[in-house]
Amino acid sequence: MKRENINYLMVGSLVLVALTILMYALYRLTGGVGESDPYYVYYPNVGGLDRGTPVTYEGYKLGSVTAIEPLRSGGRTRYRVSLRIRDGWSIPEDSVARIYSEGLLAETVINIEEGSSPRRLPVGAELRGELGADLFAAVNTVAGDVSRLLNETVRPLLDNLNGRISGLGNQVDSRLPGILDSLQQLVDSLRISAGRLPQLLSRDNQRKINRLVDNSSQVSANLLQLSQGLLQTRARVDRLLNESQGMVGENRKDLRRVVIALRQSLTDISTQTDGILQNLRGASLNLNEFSRQIRQNPGLLISGKSPRDEGVFDE
Repeated sequence: MKRENINYLMVGSLVLVALTILMYALYRLTGGVGESDPYYVYYPNVGGLDRGTPVTYEGYKLGSVTAIEPLRSGGRTRYRVSLRIRDGWSIPEDSVARIYSEGLLAETVINIEEGSSPRRLPVGAELRGELGADLFAAVNTVAGDVSRLLNETVRPLLDNLNGRISGLGNQVDSRLPGILDSLQQLVDSLRISAGRLPQLLSRDNQRKINRLVDNSSQVSANLLQLSQGLLQTRARVDRLLNESQGMVGENRKDLRRVVIALRQSLTDISTQTDGILQNLRGASLNLNEFSRQIRQNPGLLISGKSPRDEGVFDE
């Protein structure tokens, strides 16, 4: 008898647990509400929605989806989604019922974004519906774009780069022997130059270079002294010019009188010079005539008359 009571107790406990789970499931399916008001909303796509999908109001759960009905209109299909929302809940008229998912693995919900209109929707009215961002669709779109980019851009670029690298490798292979020969010649030239380097750096050349450096230092010192002397000479010339300018400024009137007198004297001399030159010209002509006659008859210097022409023998 005692064992049968224990069995009845275990069966009753299991039934109570099952009823509790069933009530909790019903609570979740109905949105955790008792009495509810009907609303509906239209969507062009109901991916992720099903009966029992939770309905939230700014994230607060207050109802669920009760039915989804496809409707054909104008050659397109829309879906009428029936909602049950907690009884007496006030919804502004411009509120939006948006489908969204809280995360990659989270369930899809219909969230009612509260509007700002003072007017309230009546029970059984239509809510404005909008589709939310579909993460999987966005991922698929990005994957398609990446695949298209790889196939249309990256792959041809890699093929082109591979061809260029192959061509460059062939050119290197064909030109490498000549490059190695030129490099060997360069190394030989450097070896010869390195052998001549000790001759260039001999003690005699080092002494010459040292003397050249010393001479350069001495020449630079002489140039420095010369430049200093030129600077001093320039200073003296500047002082002399300044003094000359001062003297000219102080004796400007006397210099002007001297220049005027000198000009008058030069004018008088020029006038007298014309007469003197005229007399010199006449004297030159007379002297020329006198010399001509002397050449013709030198006797004029003694008798003053030209001799009579006579023969050697008198006839």
